Amino acid sequence: MSIEHKNNDQVNQQVSYKVIGSGKNLILIHGWGVNSAVWLPIIEQLSQHYCVHLVDLPGFGEQSELTDYSLASIAETLLGKLPQNAVWCGWSLGGLIATYIASHFPERVEKLIQVCASLKFVEQGQWSGVKKEVFEAFKVGVTKQPKKTLNRFLSLQSMGSDSVKTDIATIKSLLVDQTEPKQSALIAGLNLLNEVDLRKEFSELRMPCLSIFGEKDNLVPMGNAATLFELNPSNQQVIFERSSHMPFISESNLFKATLIDFIE
Repeated sequence: MSIEHKNNDQVNQQVSYKVIGSGKNLILIHGWGVNSAVWLPIIEQLSQHYCVHLVDLPGFGEQSELTDYSLASIAETLLGKLPQNAVWCGWSLGGLIATYIASHFPERVEKLIQVCASLKFVEQGQWSGVKKEVFEAFKVGVTKQPKKTLNRFLSLQSMGSDSVKTDIATIKSLLVDQTEPKQSALIAGLNLLNEVDLRKEFSELRMPCLSIFGEKDNLVPMGNAATLFELNPSNQQVIFERSSHMPFISESNLFKATLIDFIE
């Protein structure tokens, strides 16, 4: 498996990403607190079918920070270096970003895949989500004990899966030699998860969209699945019965097959 590293200047900042394989463009966007290394367990097989683009979000991995950490500025940074047309697959916070790009730049997104992502992460009324005080606690933790808080978050993402111990070991091994995320990016990312609501934008999407859920996910409850159908009746959904928040690690073979089936 060969990995090509590319660099572009975008708004006076050096941006790096990795390209593996050839064929239809597939962009993978990671979630909060980690970087693109989390996708490595599924890259080899996917790169046999597609030209896979691994991207670090601003302030994570090798990517420099943004002074304005908004969905608009993140989208501008990513779109400045990625192909004109691609399948976009985003996990958790990455799914929120991919959905925003699909809404505001539909000509760039052939298909959209949301992996354990929520259109609104914080609970509100009948909408299930993470409790607001949980976000506030994470923000305090990131400020006072960032490393300890990140380790706790990695464990939380695995809790409930049938392979919880293996999952935690895998995700930590993937990140062990990686650059630690910037504290400002961690806090700004939490603010996005706390504030953003893309339910209206999702209802207006016209490209094919797949939503993947982990049945045992503690962060993105499946209770909103029916609402997604109401918002966008063409939404396809797949539930990973043995997974929590990381189905690409817990059930990697099924995950790869699901992506290939949807894209083809």
